Amino acid sequence: MINIIPIANFPIIENNDNIGMIILKTLKDQVIENNDIFVIAQTIISRAEGQIVDLEEVNPSDFAIEMGKQSNKDPRHIEIILKEAKKICKFRNGVLITETKHGFVCANSGIDKSNVKGENYVTLLPRDSDKSAKKIREYIEKETGKEVAIIISDTHNRPFRLGAINIALGCSGIEPLLNYSGKNDLFGYELKASTTSIADQLCSAAGLQMGEADEGYPVIIIRGYKFRREEISALTLIRPEERDYFR
Repeated sequence: MINIIPIANFPIIENNDNIGMIILKTLKDQVIENNDIFVIAQTIISRAEGQIVDLEEVNPSDFAIEMGKQSNKDPRHIEIILKEAKKICKFRNGVLITETKHGFVCANSGIDKSNVKGENYVTLLPRDSDKSAKKIREYIEKETGKEVAIIISDTHNRPFRLGAINIALGCSGIEPLLNYSGKNDLFGYELKASTTSIADQLCSAAGLQMGEADEGYPVIIIRGYKFRREEISALTLIRPEERDYFR
């Protein structure tokens, strides 16, 4: 049985906060078990790492101003989106899809105005979500003596499907992909190409409890799921451009 356990009363995270320490402090006397998976919202990682921009300090380029007119968006916001992008994949009907510096293909370079103090502030994605996850995992393991896994989660939309779901931006202590190739299905047929994104599925499961509004829990524990303990980047989940037929 898999249990999805939200960490209640989690405090507002500020710049330079130690996420691992705050998780343990908030849990108090609750027991952490071996193979617990902590799914952590990207926004609190970004806040702790100072990945916040004050739009009042941004001078938009002429290009950003023109795109702002076409999309009815703040050109300063557009400027930050462009700076965080490796390339523009699509700009249509006011929707800007980019490939970020990390390699994620998403709306607005993953920049978010929600869950951050101040009308003129936006959060950027963490610089290295795998590194952030590893730092938190190592802290929790050192303090508790338990082996755990960490996944950094964010909300993304998908081609051809309505509604956003949570996906993994970074992970540590867990193999993010599970390849079933070579195994047999229910009727004995050998599977030729069947790969499951375990990290994304766990993020989506956590998303059922995590929430998006003020009822949300930024840290979720998933307990009871059997996984392979590996140190593999969540960037392996990104479909290579030559195999991306949806851009």
